Amino acid sequence: MTLPVMLYPRSLGLTRWMELLSDGVMELSPFAHSLDTGPMTTTSGSGTTQEEKPQGMVKLHRLPVFSEKGGGGALGDDLVFTVSRKKFVIKPFNLPPVEGDTEAQRGEGEGKPTAVDIEF
Repeated sequence: MTLPVMLYPRSLGLTRWMELLSDGVMELSPFAHSLDTGPMTTTSGSGTTQEEKPQGMVKLHRLPVFSEKGGGGALGDDLVFTVSRKKFVIKPFNLPPVEGDTEAQRGEGEGKPTAVDIEF
């Protein structure tokens, strides 16, 4: 079931009642449109890959529970979605490193902290 938040805000009793009856509730918030909507090219050690730019944020309000132990997943993660002709993809949202930070771009400094790094 799909409800537009503009017509049925989450503060209404009817909307909250339908959320209680549903197994899973998620909210899709689109980003503002930009002129360059083409795929984003990223280069890594294995080669060049084509990734589509994220089109909006996903907020998970409620997930179905798969077993009596839980297993509903993490609700606090930042997720983004991408829609194309053939697929709808939800993936974690990661910001790229700052352009002046060359260590983060090369992946250095991600090892275990040494005694020099930890001082009391």
